[in-house]
Amino acid sequence: MEFFNRVTGQIREFLTGLSVARKMALAITGIAITLFVGGMLYFASQQNYQPITHGNMTAEDSANVMRLLREKKIPFQVDPSGKQVMVPSEYLNDLRLELAMQGMPQSNGSGYELFDKQSFGTTSMVNKINQKRAQEGELMRSINTIKGVKRSRIHLAIPEKSAFVQDQKKVTASVVLDLEPGVQLNEKQIFGIGHLISSAVEGLDSNDVAILDSFGKELSKNSHDSLVSLTSEQSDYKRKLEEEYSRKVEDVLTKVVGEGRVKASITADLDFSNIQESQTILDQDGATIKSSQKIAENMEGTRPLASGPAGAVSNTPGEQPGVVTPNAVKNNTNKSNEIVNYDIPKTIRTTSRPVGGLKKLSVAVLIDGKTIKTTSADGKTESKNEQWSADQLKGFESLVMGTLAIDKKRGDTLEIKNMEFAHGDFDEAEKVINASIWKSYVQQMILYSVICLVIVLFFFFVVRPYIRWITENTTESVDTFLPQTIEELEKIQKSSVLSQLDDVIPDIPDRLDPDKIEGEMIREKISSMIDNNPHKASLILKDWLVQGKPIDTSKLTTGDKSKSASAG
Repeated sequence: MEFFNRVTGQIREFLTGLSVARKMALAITGIAITLFVGGMLYFASQQNYQPITHGNMTAEDSANVMRLLREKKIPFQVDPSGKQVMVPSEYLNDLRLELAMQGMPQSNGSGYELFDKQSFGTTSMVNKINQKRAQEGELMRSINTIKGVKRSRIHLAIPEKSAFVQDQKKVTASVVLDLEPGVQLNEKQIFGIGHLISSAVEGLDSNDVAILDSFGKELSKNSHDSLVSLTSEQSDYKRKLEEEYSRKVEDVLTKVVGEGRVKASITADLDFSNIQESQTILDQDGATIKSSQKIAENMEGTRPLASGPAGAVSNTPGEQPGVVTPNAVKNNTNKSNEIVNYDIPKTIRTTSRPVGGLKKLSVAVLIDGKTIKTTSADGKTESKNEQWSADQLKGFESLVMGTLAIDKKRGDTLEIKNMEFAHGDFDEAEKVINASIWKSYVQQMILYSVICLVIVLFFFFVVRPYIRWITENTTESVDTFLPQTIEELEKIQKSSVLSQLDDVIPDIPDRLDPDKIEGEMIREKISSMIDNNPHKASLILKDWLVQGKPIDTSKLTTGDKSKSASAG
């Protein structure tokens, strides 16, 4: 309590000694510091608002969500576009669960929850429409889970079933994808989305699914044309094969000629025709009798010949032919038939040529010259480009032929040329980049140096003078206000220059003992030192007692005697 009272008294004395202007300046400074600290605390205590949904909401969804938040008396904020509603982070998880239970927001479309509440008088047409909406909503939810897809919109065109097959129309679908910034779907992902939709809708073929992005660009182009799609796949396969062959050649030659000194260009002629051949080979020399059958027939007999007069009378019914002498002809028949079945060995070969078979390769390889560095007499290093020898180029050709399995009989061609590459001036570019980096570094250093200098100057020329101006006393210090010596004091008293000091300064005797005054001053100073540091004073006194040397007071002056007495 004593310390508190002493501090309070010192503060009160300090404030009492200030002028009105300094008191106002101190008050303004205190108010500014209080407002600054209060503002920091206010902004630090503000709640952290986060959006309820990850994507943007429609105006209808935003209105429904805000209505629910007002009913629950939960604070919220709406962004200027009105597509996002933000709530404090402590309510976020509970609100998301509750909104999901109520089917909000409905930007992703309503799913099969449409059938949760069915009225008694619902017609079949309404049920069909709700079923279509439910299918679209469920498909949109599934597609929105794909990484990179922000939102999606699906339209299904399901025609009525016809009694005639030839009049039945196909089921089609249209999809609009809103992708995340910087996301681009590849062909496999687009095909997967189309396959997902076609597999979920009965009677829908993946070729009848049109997929577009938010800019109206068709992503599933050529999917309805199988021939064009097949051609695109063949082109991709040909390009990948050529790139693979080029990479192999460059990898092999780079180890010899150096990085960036070889360029290979390969054209592959591929056969994409689907050919199946069937061949049967017969071995006539190895034929054997499998079965044999012999048939012999012998017939003996006679048969009458035609007789009677010639003419119509003999052939007229009811007429009696003339008497004719009968004639007979003998007919003997011998018939022999032999059947021999031979088993001939045969070989049946069925050959199916693979699609995309290699027909011919055309390889062109460009090799840069050798770089030879020479040092001149003045110590400068010079680089010179030298061509590869014919033997070395022949060795490169052998390496390429072995790497790609080039067959001259098949019609493959290989051409290797040694030419000097046109190298860009990378040194100048590197200098420009380094200069830009150094310039940025210098700018940052200057900026931070100026900031530090401004802070230091503000402290020395604003803060420090302000503190000194506030804390300095309105009157001069006692050391500079009062006279420093007895002579100055006597002079002031005799001259009476300052008449106002007559009541303050007592009368000084005409004769003063200087030694006595000096001793008193020394004694007071020693007493104050002992009061400030009694431990150190006790150690000094102990040291004097241990030494045990008597003090010769006859040699001391009056001031020294006073010092000795004070020390004792």
